Parts: sequence; structure tokens; C-alpha cells
Amino acid sequence: MSSKRSEGNQGYLPRGGACVSCRRRKMKCDGQHPICGQCDRAGRAEDCEYLVGQERSKVQILEDNISRLEARIQELQNPVVSAAAVSLHPPYVPPGSNSGPRNNLQEPPRHVAEKILANFFHYSSEFGFFLSVRRIHRAMVDPSPPGHPNRPAPALIFAIYLWAIHISTDPAIKSNEGSYLTRAIQEAATGLSVDHPAKIMHSIQAEVLLSSYFFANGRFFEGKYHVANAVSTALSAGLHKIRSANGGSRSSTPPPLAPPRDATEEGERIIGAWTVFTLDKAWAVALEHAPNFEHSDNPMSTKVDTPWPLEMEQFEQGQLPPNVRTSHTIINFLNSVATPDLGLSSRAVEAKAAVLMERVTKFISTSSANTNPSQVFQEFSALDGLIDQLKASIPPPNSLSQVQNPEQARRLALGYTLLSDVTLRLHAPFVQSSETSRRKRLSAAQMILDIVISLRKRQLVHINPLIGTAWVDAAQVMYEEISNIRAMRSSGTWSGNSPPPDEQPILNTVKRALDVMAEFAAEMPLMSASFPPLSILCDSITDSSLLLSAFQITEIRKTYRYL
Repeated sequence: MSSKRSEGNQGYLPRGGACVSCRRRKMKCDGQHPICGQCDRAGRAEDCEYLVGQERSKVQILEDNISRLEARIQELQNPVVSAAAVSLHPPYVPPGSNSGPRNNLQEPPRHVAEKILANFFHYSSEFGFFLSVRRIHRAMVDPSPPGHPNRPAPALIFAIYLWAIHISTDPAIKSNEGSYLTRAIQEAATGLSVDHPAKIMHSIQAEVLLSSYFFANGRFFEGKYHVANAVSTALSAGLHKIRSANGGSRSSTPPPLAPPRDATEEGERIIGAWTVFTLDKAWAVALEHAPNFEHSDNPMSTKVDTPWPLEMEQFEQGQLPPNVRTSHTIINFLNSVATPDLGLSSRAVEAKAAVLMERVTKFISTSSANTNPSQVFQEFSALDGLIDQLKASIPPPNSLSQVQNPEQARRLALGYTLLSDVTLRLHAPFVQSSETSRRKRLSAAQMILDIVISLRKRQLVHINPLIGTAWVDAAQVMYEEISNIRAMRSSGTWSGNSPPPDEQPILNTVKRALDVMAEFAAEMPLMSASFPPLSILCDSITDSSLLLSAFQITEIRKTYRYL
């Protein structure tokens, strides 16, 4: 549709039809897309933004983030004042539940605690745990009471016990999950006000664990609330400026965090920063909402200077050279600028995949309105090349079976899966016009399902619930391929001298992958809720009489995403 208006309609825009920039400046807007005349003439093209319905503008999102950051900074700098001040309650906690004394919930008996903590720490990285497992595990079993410096901060203690109880298979232990959830929420609400030497990092970790818990249980609203808390605290604490080549802050106010005591503590902060940003970006894409932290080339935007994370073992061994300084880490990565930190650890691959997910999502949403085909192709090619370059820099997926460390194997599986899902999303708009995009998308879907099948060999029980969105995407692509093969065979429209490909190997892969997904669905309520749509999908491709339409498959995917 042309962006130009007819003579009779000029000057008469429907209510809300003006761009955000003209509305804020109380200027007459011509409503032209993608950039109105006023913004174009004034050189404000990047500020020209149109909203639909109750959608929030980038400026509003930025203002909300700034307000939240200012509040967090105030809380970090004046904990006593913050503790006495009136605070807003989380939206899912009944009024007054945090204002009274803590409930009398005690920690589990030592023999129970040791058992469930061992199980938790074995899988803790799947739930967003980024602190030193060795140190925190030792502190968790220390006989000192909660609040003692030898113990983790109370917010972290009860967030860990919440997850440990949640994944326990003992019904007697699991019966306490509701009580520990209430206590974990209470402690997190005042985590920055307690007198504990590690309260900032432990509060961030507790918020990450709570957000992962709610996401895993399909409670997305609460999950997003705790992600927002984690992001604002991480930014307020300066975790995005670790080892910055741009120098320290010029503020006269002392930084909230004292310098790290050793390489392990610095590693916790670096891994913590990227864990928070990855959680924020990846779930924002999965749930189709704006992340709490957005990076851009705008000089006024917040930049991440923190180097890409190593594995915790590498930090503990002092493998990050003391003279390394980095800047504009995300922007340099997206622009393929070489940096001192290669970022090839399993944690770094996961973080880069999340960055690419966000960038590809933005590209897809804006490319349809871009009237410059060469510009669209240039950005598409750059993103496609960056994804392929990252895939080529890490061991191939078929080498996962050779990775001895179970945690690294799980993280690499997630990284591979997210990268392949980025490929699916990037090529989706072009599959009808490009055979290359169709083949690349099919190959990425095949890789995702092969990884799903390989997880059974590793005898994994728990895995990051974020991976489920990619599984659904891959299953849909395989369905579409089988549907296309059958349609061409039945209509006799297959081109070329060779017969159409055999659909049976594809169908076998999907069925084997769904068998593995069923095992994880029993452990994670989020996966359990999404499995019926996946089963419908499997039935439809197994029995040609049950083939679903593209519209029905789209509705299945919506059902999964918004459960």
C-alpha cells in the first residue's frame, strides 16, 4: 500500500494516527510511513515511531527503565532509608504479605537439605545459576543461621530451596513448595535492605532463580516481573561496565559494589551480567514483548562493555588476563569487530544467541516496511553470515556426546538450539521466494530435532525451559516440509527429473524427537502444557487424513507461547 495520501484526505488523520515524535512535540503530522514528513525534514528519522492500540513507545519504555534504575540506585546507596520507605508490592502477592514478619518457615533438616541441594546444584545452570557452585554449596550447608555472613543472603537461601524442592521427586518434600515460594518472594522483596556483604549479587541471583521458576511453571507475568528486577539491579550495580575500556564512572558517588576479592568473584559478576541480559532478551523474544534492556548505536543509550563470559572453571583458574579491557561488546559482535575476548565458551555462545534472537526479531518486524530492497538484503546477509560464523567457531553438534562436563553439554545444546532457531526465524519470510532459505531453514530444524534426540543419550532430567520454543518452531518447519512434499506428489507439480524426496526419514525424526519431548514435559509444567499441541502436530503428519492447515499450525504455536 502506498504511503502517500489522496488530496482529499491530506491533513485529516484518524485519532492516534500521528507518530509519537509529532505527538510529543504537538506538531501536525502527515502520517506517512515509515517516516513522516515532519521527522524527515527535521532529521529525526530514528524518533519517528507509530504505535498500534496500547503499544508503548520506545521512549516510554526507556523512561520506565530509567525510573526503575534510579529507584534501584537509591536503594543500593541508602539501604536503611529504603527499608523504612513504603514500597510497591509485587503484583501477585496479596497486600500486606510483605509488611508483617516473615513466616516461621525453617530450613529443611540437614540430611534432607544435603540431598536436595546436591540435586539442585547438579542442574543449577539450567535455572540461571551463575555464582560459584563450590562456594555457594559450601555456604548453604554451613551451620550458621540465615543472615550470617558465612551463609548466603536469605533471599538466595530460600530461592535455592524453592528450586531444590520443586525438582525433588519425594512427595513429602514437594508438599512444602508453596510455603517456600511464599518465603522466597518475601525475602527477594527486601533483599537489598539486609545487612549482608554479598546482598547485591545474591539478590540478583535470587531474582534470576525466581524468574526462571515462574517461566518454567508457565507464570509469565511473574517471571517478567522478576527479570525486570534482576536487570535494574544489575545495571545499577554496574555489571555492564566490568573491565570497561572507557574508564570508570565520573560520578562522585561510590559504586555499589566494592572491587572483587579474587578472580572467582569477578567471574561471578561477569557471568551474572550476561545471565541476566540473556534471560531478559531470550524470554522477551519468546513471549513477544520488549526487553527491559535494549542496546543500540545511539550515543545516549546504555552500552555493555563487560567482556563475554568464560566458563566458571576458567575464571577460578585465573584465565582472564588482568590487562584485558573491552567496550561496546554487543555492538562490536553485531558489526563483526574483532575484540580481545573471543567469546567461545558455552555461556558466551548462549548470550550471543540471545543477542541475535533480539536483532533478528527487530529485522523481521521492520523489513516489511522498508522500501529499500538492497538495504534489506544487506542486513539479511550480514545477520545470516554472523549466525553461520558463530556456528562455525564452535564444535559441531554431533560432538556433544564427547563433552565430558554435563553442564557444558547442556549449555552447548541450548546454544546450538537457539542459534538454529534464529536461522529459522531469519529465513521464514523468504522461504516462498528462495530455495536457499527453504533448505537452510529445513537444515536448522533438522539440527534442533537431532539435538533433542541426543539429549536422551545424556540421560538429562532437567533442561532450560526456554528451549521449548525452538522445539515447537522446528516441529512446525518439518511439518511444512512433509506437507509440501505430499502436496506436490498428489498434484504432480514436482519439478525436476528426480522424484520428490522421501518424507519418511523426516517423519521418523519428528516422532523420535517428540518421544524425548514427552519425557521433559512430565518434568516441566511449561512443557507439559505445550505437549498436547505438539502431539496434535505429530498425529497430523503421521496420518495424511489429519493434515492441518497453515492457519491451524499457527494457532497451535500461539497456544504454546501464551499458556
